[in-house]
Amino acid sequence: MRPRAVFLTLGLVIPGLAALAGPAMAQDIPPPDDATRFLLDTGLAIGAGLCAILFVVAYGLRDIGLARVQNAPAACLRMLASFAATVFAFWLSGYMLAFTVEEAGFLGEFGPWAVSDIDPLTSGRASGAVWFFQAGLAAMAAAIVAASVSERVRLWAFLIFVGFLTGMIYPIAVSWVWGGGYFAADWGYHDGGGSTVHIVAGGAALAAAFVVGPRPGRFNARSPWIAATTMLPLSVFAAGIAWLALIGVSAGIGESFSSVEDAIRLGAAIANIAAATAAAVLTALMITQFVYDRPGLVTTMCAVVAGPVTVAGDPVNPDLWQAAMTGAVGGVIVSVTPPFLARFRIDDAGFVVPTHLFCGVWGAMIAAWVNPDARFVGQAVGAVSIAVFAFGVSLMIWTALKYSPFGARQRAPQPPAERPGGKPGEEPTRRPA
Repeated sequence: MRPRAVFLTLGLVIPGLAALAGPAMAQDIPPPDDATRFLLDTGLAIGAGLCAILFVVAYGLRDIGLARVQNAPAACLRMLASFAATVFAFWLSGYMLAFTVEEAGFLGEFGPWAVSDIDPLTSGRASGAVWFFQAGLAAMAAAIVAASVSERVRLWAFLIFVGFLTGMIYPIAVSWVWGGGYFAADWGYHDGGGSTVHIVAGGAALAAAFVVGPRPGRFNARSPWIAATTMLPLSVFAAGIAWLALIGVSAGIGESFSSVEDAIRLGAAIANIAAATAAAVLTALMITQFVYDRPGLVTTMCAVVAGPVTVAGDPVNPDLWQAAMTGAVGGVIVSVTPPFLARFRIDDAGFVVPTHLFCGVWGAMIAAWVNPDARFVGQAVGAVSIAVFAFGVSLMIWTALKYSPFGARQRAPQPPAERPGGKPGEEPTRRPA
């Protein structure tokens, strides 16, 4: 047989054999042993926790880009301090409140968390890695609230609120869902991608913006608001980082990455997040072009984050077209609701109420469309109840802070001193004796 004929025969036979053998090989992949599963799942929890911290940093950068230049140092300080406060609050009470609730209960145990790895292979993951990931989710909620009250909230008042948010409000809501509490047990509430984080943070952000009030001149016709900033590219870059971080967080909420099925589910979740984000961005572009005759950069930037939020209720089960339709509604939400909030003089500096609260509730309810185990009534009741709980408790805490010696709001900056005939900022001249 000629060499050319040999190569032609092999070129036809080998791909055919590979096509026949490929599915069998894929099906014959052996499962990992217990030690490998433990290492992989622990690594997933650590990686997802790092993604949650990356989200906190990204939202801090996003806040800096949207704020005026003179307020950038305060935004940096608030980001660092809120993370530190979250770690202590979640250590002293948050974790135990979230994950020691009895089935169908409302409240877990108050007390500090401690590392416990007596039987690691039975638990499946290192306890420290799990705590780190859950603390990162709580820090995400604090970062979202910080963005809503940028440029006018007092640092210490905000840190006190962060202690209540991450040590009590957020953990109680988590106990109702991931801890096996009331809504998970009695209403069948399902949260497969972190919509609880966004709903709690969005409700708390709405209460904070309502009590603290708008930025100076924001709704004052006599002193028009000037939102000039040259750092919007930084905000867009940070929104992209936040999008990547949300993918990692969604993977961590899945809790496992140690089997072929787990890898398939993660791949489906990433594809659905990409489809939802693309649909949200294109929808926001079209709406702002139609309404304002030009595409809106800030609205589109919010749509980048709104895409993952809309499918956070269940990022695994939707088909791509379902994820795209869900994300498109998120693009509508972030485009039309900010002017609605402005009519009520609610100054949401980071546009987090539409992005996280409204899109989070929408994503939780629409999960019943794609997940046969979820019911629409249970999803709607659970999502709305969590939002009302976060808003109501946060409203009481912010009101108490407002009338406390700490105060909730920064003083408006005083205009520079000016002498007759002098320049602004100069010291007034002393009269001759």
